[in-house]
Amino acid sequence: MITLIRSFPRPLDALHDWQPGDHITHLDGRPIEDILDLYYYAPEEKRTTLHIRRRTGEICRVVMDPADIDRVTDCFAPMEFKTCAADCVFCFIDQNPAGMRDQIYVKDEDYRFSFLYGNYITLTSMNRKGFQRIIEQRMSPLYVSVHATDIDVRTRMLGIKRRFDIIAMLRELGEAGIEIHTQVVLCPGWNDGAILERTFRDLLELGVPVADGEEAFTTVCERGYGYERTDEGLPDYSDVVAAADAEQPPGGVKSLAIVPVGLSAHRKGLTKLDPVTPALAAEVVDQVAGWQAEARERLGYSFVYLSDEFFLAAERPFPAAATYDGFWQVDNAIGLTCRLRDTWAEELDWAAEDGDEPRQPLTVLTGELAARAWRREFAPVLDRPGLPPVEVVGVENRFYGHTVTVAGLLTGADLRRALLQLPPDPVRTVVFSPRVINADGLTLDGMTLAEIGADQPHRLHLGEEDGFVDFWRRLG
Repeated sequence: MITLIRSFPRPLDALHDWQPGDHITHLDGRPIEDILDLYYYAPEEKRTTLHIRRRTGEICRVVMDPADIDRVTDCFAPMEFKTCAADCVFCFIDQNPAGMRDQIYVKDEDYRFSFLYGNYITLTSMNRKGFQRIIEQRMSPLYVSVHATDIDVRTRMLGIKRRFDIIAMLRELGEAGIEIHTQVVLCPGWNDGAILERTFRDLLELGVPVADGEEAFTTVCERGYGYERTDEGLPDYSDVVAAADAEQPPGGVKSLAIVPVGLSAHRKGLTKLDPVTPALAAEVVDQVAGWQAEARERLGYSFVYLSDEFFLAAERPFPAAATYDGFWQVDNAIGLTCRLRDTWAEELDWAAEDGDEPRQPLTVLTGELAARAWRREFAPVLDRPGLPPVEVVGVENRFYGHTVTVAGLLTGADLRRALLQLPPDPVRTVVFSPRVINADGLTLDGMTLAEIGADQPHRLHLGEEDGFVDFWRRLG
C-alpha cells in the first residue's frame, strides 16, 4: 500500500482528485506493497488502473497514463525500512550513548534498501514471500552480511536463536540470477583464523567466473544499479525498473569484503570484544593476498577485499588499483584511499596542463585514520612545486572514544574542539570531511556547520572526495 503525502501538481490535481492520506492498494487488480511494486508492474505503454482507498473509506478506481505516474513519484510517502531483529555482538548501533536523535538507534534490515542503496542485511528477517519477490523483480545486486559461514558461529555472532543456512540461502539467490556482495565484520577470537578461511572458501564456491575477455567489474554507477537519494530519500524508480529489466550478469556471490570490528567507549553491558591489532591486521593482509591470487586464478578477479584500515594498521602498502576490480564498494572503505590518491594525482595533472592549479592553502580536519592515510598516501601526491600547503589535523574522537578513528563518526563537538585549538586566522580555510554531515546538514550530535564554526574567524567548508581538486580550485 502506498500513501499520498501531498497533492498532485497541476494539471494532474484537476484530473485526479486525490488528497493526502489516500492510499493506492492495487494496480490492475494486483495488490501492491510499495512504490517498487507500482513501477515494476505498471505497463510501460498503456494506461494503468489504480485502486484507491480514500481516507474517508471510499474505494474508487483511477486510470493513469505511464507518464503521469512518473510525474507524481515525489507525492508518495517514502518507503519505511524494516528493522533488524538480530542482536549482533558487534553492532555499532548498540554502542551509541544515550540522548542522541531517535534515528541514530534504528537498525535497518530491509532487502529493498539493500538493492537500492547497498545497505548490508543478514537475511534473518526474510520469508518465502520476500525471496520470491527478490527473484521475480530481479532485485540485484544485494549486499549480505555473512560474518561466518559456520552456522553455529554465525548464530552466536548474530545473537539469534533460529539457525540459518546462509550458504543455502545465497545459493538459491545466485541460481535465480541474483548477484550478491558479501561482508565479514572481523571480530578477533570469533570469526578470524580458520573460521575466516572457511568463510572465504565456502563463498568462493558460489563465485561466478569471468568469461574470457570480459572485464571483472564495472563500477556500480556504470551498471545502473546505484541510486542516489533525493531530498525525500527516494531514487528515480523508473531507473530502478529499467535496471531490473535490463540484461543482468550471472547470479552468485561476486565479492567478499572484510572490515575490522568497530568498538566505541560505550560498551557497558555488551559482549566483550577485542580490537583488530596491528599484528592481526598484518596477518590478515598476508592471508588475503594469497586468497586473492587463488581467486584470480579461479574466477578471473580478486573476489575478496580488505578495508583500508587493515593496510594502515599493519603499515603495509596498498595493493594496485587493479586489485579492487572497479571499486564497487568504495563506500565501505574498500580501496577508497587508493582510488582517491590516483584520482587526485590525475586531476592535478590536468589542472597543471590547463594552468589552473589550486591557489588556496588548506587546513583539513578529519578522523585520525583518514589523517594517517592523508600523510602517507595523499601528501606525496599534493607535494608539488607551486601548490599551496595543505595542513592535516587528525581529530580525536572523544564522543565515541579514542578507538573510533573514522571521519564519518566525528561529532560536531569534536570538530568544534579541534577548531578552537587552531590559531585564529581570518584567512585560514578549514575543510571538513563531507562524511561528518548528513543529508539534513547535521552532525551525529545534531550540530550544523554554522554552529561548529560559531564565533570563529576561519572560513569553513565541507570538502569533496570525488572532485577534490576541482573543489580546491574553486576556493580561490
